[in-house]
Parts: sequence; C-alpha cells; structure tokens
Amino acid sequence: MKKTVLLYNFSKSRIRTVRNALSPMGCLVKSVDKVDYKQPVGFLTGVDGIRPNETKNVSESFSDEMMVMCGFGGEMIDVVIAALKKSGIGKIDLKAVVTPTNAHWDSIKLHDEIRAEHYSMTEL
Repeated sequence: MKKTVLLYNFSKSRIRTVRNALSPMGCLVKSVDKVDYKQPVGFLTGVDGIRPNETKNVSESFSDEMMVMCGFGGEMIDVVIAALKKSGIGKIDLKAVVTPTNAHWDSIKLHDEIRAEHYSMTEL
C-alpha cells in the first residue's frame, strides 16, 4: 500500500507546503472534498477490500483541518511530523492514522472521534 496522507479543509498553499514536505518520502497527498466525507477513510486511502459507500448525500460537515495518514509505521509517523514541522506548516491539531477499526469509518465519524480525544487531552 502506498503511503497516503489525506488533508481536510487545508488551503491551497498549505496543501502545497505539505506536498513539498512529504513527496520526497514517496507519500501521496490528497485533499478530500466535502462530497467524499461519507466515504470510508480506508477507501479514500486505498486500503484493499474497503468498498465505497453508495451515499451521495453529505449533510454533515466540519471546517477544522484534519490530517489522516495511512501506510506508515511508528517511526515513519515521527519522520512525517518532523518534516511537516521543518516545512513551517504549523500546528495540525487533528491527526489520525488509519487502523483496521477506523478504516471503515467515514470522515465525519473519524473527525468527531479525534476531535473529542484532542480536546480531552488538551484540557488536562
């Protein structure tokens, strides 16, 4: 599986910065359109065996930035974060790695879960 990074609600300049930082590592960087928010994140990242949803109705959405990584091992995630920091991209609060469980979730559910986790960790 190709190392893939999904970006949600990033400006064009920030997408370009992420691409420039991660493309030397062979990462595919994709911006996700709101029309695809109901698709499983595993489908969007190319996980084998995960089929698209038939749902075309996207009534839910979110506006904060989110980054989802797929195909990275533990050390490689640290390398990605370091490359983004070096690029000057700034803080990305909502980050996730595709797992066997969340690969079947749509972007809305994943966003809600990691947002709640982020807020509970930062309120300590």
